[in-house]
Amino acid sequence: MINALRRSYLFYSSVVFFGLFILLIPFFSLAILFNLPTFAVSLNRYWGKLFYTLIGITTVVENKHYLDKKGTYIFCPNHFSFLDITLMPILPVPFKFVGKVSITNIPVFGYFYKKFHITVDREKLKDRYATYQKSVEALRKGYSLTIFPEGGIHASHSTIMGRFKEGPFRMAIETGACLVPITLADNWYILPDDGKFLMFWKRKNRLIIHEPIDPSNYSLSGIKDFQSHVRNQIQQELDRLNA
Repeated sequence: MINALRRSYLFYSSVVFFGLFILLIPFFSLAILFNLPTFAVSLNRYWGKLFYTLIGITTVVENKHYLDKKGTYIFCPNHFSFLDITLMPILPVPFKFVGKVSITNIPVFGYFYKKFHITVDREKLKDRYATYQKSVEALRKGYSLTIFPEGGIHASHSTIMGRFKEGPFRMAIETGACLVPITLADNWYILPDDGKFLMFWKRKNRLIIHEPIDPSNYSLSGIKDFQSHVRNQIQQELDRLNA
C-alpha cells in the first residue's frame, strides 16, 4: 500500500515538474532569443518554488543574510538526490549550474539546460579542462556558479558525502570568488537515489546557507585543507539535522 502511494506521488510530482516546464518553454525560448540570462534565472526560481508548492512541500532557506544578491559566489552543496537541482534555484542569488553532460540527453529539457548552464563530460580530460576554463570565465564576468563538489550522486539513502573534487576550490583560489557551503538537508529522504519512490510524508525541504569562505586564506598547495573545511561544515550540519 505504501509503495503504491509513493508510486502515485512520484507520478503526480513528475507530471507537475514537466508540466510546468512545458508551460514555461515559450518564456525560456524568449530568454534564449533575446539573450536574457537574468530572466531565465527568474523563470528557474519561479519553476522551483511553484513545483514544491504544488506537491505540498514547504521550502525553507536559512541564513539568506550571508549573501549579497549582487555578489559572485561558488555554491557547493551536498548531492544525494535528483531533487537537488530543483531546490538550488530558489537561492536569492542567480547562478549557472556546472553539471554532467548527460543531462543534455533529456529531450527538450536538455537543450535549454545546455543553453543556460555549463556542462562537463568527466570521462574526457580535454572536456574537463574546457569546462574549467568556461567556469573561470563565467566567474570573472560576475556569474555565480553551483558545483556539486562530490561530482555526482554517490550515496544511496544516506547522509554521508563522497570525496570532494578539487575543481570548485581551484576556481575560488584562482578567481577570488567566495565559496559558499550549502547543506541540502532533506532531499536524500524525500527522493533517495535508490530506485524507489518519493517519500510523500516529508513536508519540509531545508536549504542551509553557510557563511561564505574567502579563498585568499588558502593556496593551491593547501587545497586539501580547503576541501576538508568545506566538507566538514556540510557534513556536521547534515549530521545535526538528521540525528
